[in-house]
Amino acid sequence: MDNALGQASVPAQGDEQQEQPASAVSPLVMSPITGEEVNTSIEKEGISYIFESRSLSSVIRFIYTPIDGTFADLELEINKADPILPADEGGITIEMGGKTWPADSEEIERHFVSCEQVGDSVEARWQWKCGEELADFLYRFSIIGKSLVVEVEGGHGKATGMDLGKISGAIHPRLIPIPYFNLGDGSPHILCTSGVFISSLLDWNCSQATSLWAPNIGQTGQAVQINGGCSYQPMTDGKRLPLRERWLLTISRQFEEVMPTPPTDPGEVSPALKEKLWYNIPTIPPIEESYVDLYEGFRTLKSWGLDDLLVNHPEETWHDGDGNATLTLDGAPKKGGEDALGEYLEAVEELGFTFSLCTNYGEIAATHPQWTPEMGSLLPDGSPAPTTTGRYQLKPFKGISMAPGHTKALVEKFNPSALYINRHAAHPPWAFVDADSSWEQAGSFLGALQTQRALLQSQASSLAGPVVGEGGHHWLYSGILDGYLARMSGSSPSRLPLLVDFDLHYLHGLQLDAGLGTPEEFFGESLTAEDKHSRSPFLDRFLALTIAYGHAGLLPSPETWGLPSAIKSYYLLRQLQVLYLGIPVETIRYHHEGNLLETTEALISGAFESGQVHITYQNGLQLWVNGGWEDDWAVECAETTYNLPPASFVARGPDDLLVYSADAGSGRIDFARCGSYLYCDTRGQKVELPPLILNGAALVFQGEWEIDILPLEYQGEIEVDISHFWADRRLPQLRVLGFRPDEDEPENFKAVMEGQQVRFEPVEEFYRYRITLPEWMVEPGR
Repeated sequence: MDNALGQASVPAQGDEQQEQPASAVSPLVMSPITGEEVNTSIEKEGISYIFESRSLSSVIRFIYTPIDGTFADLELEINKADPILPADEGGITIEMGGKTWPADSEEIERHFVSCEQVGDSVEARWQWKCGEELADFLYRFSIIGKSLVVEVEGGHGKATGMDLGKISGAIHPRLIPIPYFNLGDGSPHILCTSGVFISSLLDWNCSQATSLWAPNIGQTGQAVQINGGCSYQPMTDGKRLPLRERWLLTISRQFEEVMPTPPTDPGEVSPALKEKLWYNIPTIPPIEESYVDLYEGFRTLKSWGLDDLLVNHPEETWHDGDGNATLTLDGAPKKGGEDALGEYLEAVEELGFTFSLCTNYGEIAATHPQWTPEMGSLLPDGSPAPTTTGRYQLKPFKGISMAPGHTKALVEKFNPSALYINRHAAHPPWAFVDADSSWEQAGSFLGALQTQRALLQSQASSLAGPVVGEGGHHWLYSGILDGYLARMSGSSPSRLPLLVDFDLHYLHGLQLDAGLGTPEEFFGESLTAEDKHSRSPFLDRFLALTIAYGHAGLLPSPETWGLPSAIKSYYLLRQLQVLYLGIPVETIRYHHEGNLLETTEALISGAFESGQVHITYQNGLQLWVNGGWEDDWAVECAETTYNLPPASFVARGPDDLLVYSADAGSGRIDFARCGSYLYCDTRGQKVELPPLILNGAALVFQGEWEIDILPLEYQGEIEVDISHFWADRRLPQLRVLGFRPDEDEPENFKAVMEGQQVRFEPVEEFYRYRITLPEWMVEPGR
């Protein structure tokens, strides 16, 4: 019976493990999309079979010669060039004779049985022998579009996996990592060689493997290895599932034609979430004052106008840093328990913030009242599978059965305006594999993936408000939740070349993703405490790349980054993100020596490695982002030349929106102008930015007869050109009022008015200054 994803269910395991017939193989739904007419054919020459894909752009010949029984029997010819080996040293890994052997081991005897064309495919049969042990395998080759499809099955439970090997013979190969397309900490790469692209992928919709693996992003430069393979682990009965995999080897002159189609649900971006920046509280200390401190921090953010936030609470809401509470409705005891939590959440709601509470249904603490060892997923040795200290992986069907009741009780008790689901989309599906042989989907990552998708789908409809989650492997769950914290994989994600196509074309229209993970996750160990401030090049890069990938803003923690960093992040992105979240992309171009190149050209030439990208959206928004590390980029926008140093951007949109962190002629500054506010930071230099002249950062809000200015990190006087706000009006002598924090009533503040200019020098006692009409014309403070 087919499951909800259209994939054949993994059979139940009994005393005998049955090889599944070819009819059980799922439809080919991940195949890359071909943009031109392609004719395919199969011919036999001697003992070789030639699979040809002929199109206007290229002639591709896959040649299979059954000699060795490994994937080295396969050759690839592109436009009559010298052949290359697309999977040298690759093949099936196997356990025989009490040992596990690599794919090209000479200790295994591989005996050719037969090879013949059957309809539109070629079937090759092999028998492997080690001592007295035998294992039979079937390779089925077919050609679809520009892809050679290789289906491999058999082994009687002896196969321990498949290794896709490495590419040999490619001329000037260039490895291209794809941000957000990852398998664990590793990432499949695309190979560019002689003007063509090659992808080598296992079909995650048709696999009985325990896990997939790919090269670590930081290690792929040592060999021409574009993907890894899969692994089969034994279950608690000591048996493995029979090998069944589908391998797609795709070649094209167009980059997009070698990219797979990821699994998607018909999601759409929540209009309410488009206006929210995310604030993920990093942790809550186990002390009674924690909620008071958090509340006071929110009041401060509110006083600076940071109203549109999605506040995501961490799992420490439920425990005191020891991780000993999961699936609970009791507040952490050292923080005051559920009474303190309830009062705090009511206060946050009164401030007007959207807030979420965190939960997950993938693990359970041993201290949970319902915990028994039978609730835990099992390792192959039969012991419960640990996740962290004191916690165990929850059996998938237990998670699905417990989720509706727990979520309903959570919502009824605390009335959160959103839910934050951690863990499920953050980890690869094989992190949730149960080796319990009594379970129908034991040992299968595909079974675990189906279960995780079903669980997230149930949670997505459990609340009227937003349901978001922790990301990291969210491309496998695109469109299910309203959005994900968009963590990148690998040890140094900030060093990945800026390649936005996969995210913007496949994920962007289905969900609202935020940030790049946290700044700490994005930069890793290269980020120190001294780097955390509002004019840090790390913050510059984090904001610029958040915009490039089309993500919602994620506030850096004010406690560690400082309030000015949070304010800058908010006001640079608040109005800008509304114009790109959920909006279809019109074009993506990469800059190279004064030219803007399409993605394919940029990848072939290597221009994309400079990290300079121009993106247009269908509503007219234009973005220029320099995500490189070395070179500046001069761009023309609305008759102004902007110099973009590394980690900078310019955005020009409808309704006269202008946002940039760049040099417009007076040194690098940060600037945002829209209908509702103006923000600027001159970064330690005195600059004229109509309507202001200042040295520092400031926020400006305009009312009917009020101009509010909130300076920060400033030096000296601030001069305001009133005619910018109230043009063609005769004005009396205006006054300036100062507002102290936590006080509603203002005080008169000394200022100088000369013509249309108002000058004043801020002092520490006041955080907000209001330029308004004289007292005799309006009530004081109005």
